[in-house]
Amino acid sequence: MILDGIIKPETKLQPIETTVQVSQKASWLSLPIKHKLATFISLLSLTSFMLPHQAYAWAFPQSANPQPLVFIVGTRMVYLDTLNLQLSRLYEHNQMQEDLDRQIELNKLLKNYLKEQGSPLAAYTSTLLQLNNWKKIIALSNAESGMCRHYPVTKSNCWGVGGSNLWYMGSNLGEGIISMNHFLNSYPNNSKVKYSQMSFKQMNGLYKQPAAQHWVINNQSIYDDLTAIENSL
Repeated sequence: MILDGIIKPETKLQPIETTVQVSQKASWLSLPIKHKLATFISLLSLTSFMLPHQAYAWAFPQSANPQPLVFIVGTRMVYLDTLNLQLSRLYEHNQMQEDLDRQIELNKLLKNYLKEQGSPLAAYTSTLLQLNNWKKIIALSNAESGMCRHYPVTKSNCWGVGGSNLWYMGSNLGEGIISMNHFLNSYPNNSKVKYSQMSFKQMNGLYKQPAAQHWVINNQSIYDDLTAIENSL
């Protein structure tokens, strides 16, 4: 080597050792489950971003009934049927609850009304409200027995069914109410239109013999009161 005109023995250059540390990649199989899940979600989010019309996913918050991760392929929503079913069940539940609350309130109002009238029927409001003719049953009892204040207990008939030879309707007033509902749905035998479908004017002269206008008035006034109570809810 020549340096400033002086010849010096050639210096042997020593190679510089460079160590490059390469991090060892953990194998997929050795990763903990939570890391695998995090990686999967990350990849999924990228897929949804890059292919917005091909893949979507909803992740629902944890609840008492956790929802699964649901995918939509293309424009077809595979979750739609499940969602509709859940919404239908929720609507039915809410509707049933509203009907129950309304029935409880109607029972309360009806019981108070009958108590004010001094009627023994106040003890049977739950039975009455299960029957389609409950308003007519109460109204007819007003015209025939002062709303069951005066009737032959041994026959449980406070509706005058049978005329001078009253029919046996049951061993108690609750059974009598049920028998009366059946009677209104089934009679007159020779008529396609039954008492349950008739107005009091139509029943006058058939149910009530002989016909009497005050009978229609006595029935209709109570029926109107009961309709007003029902419509108040």
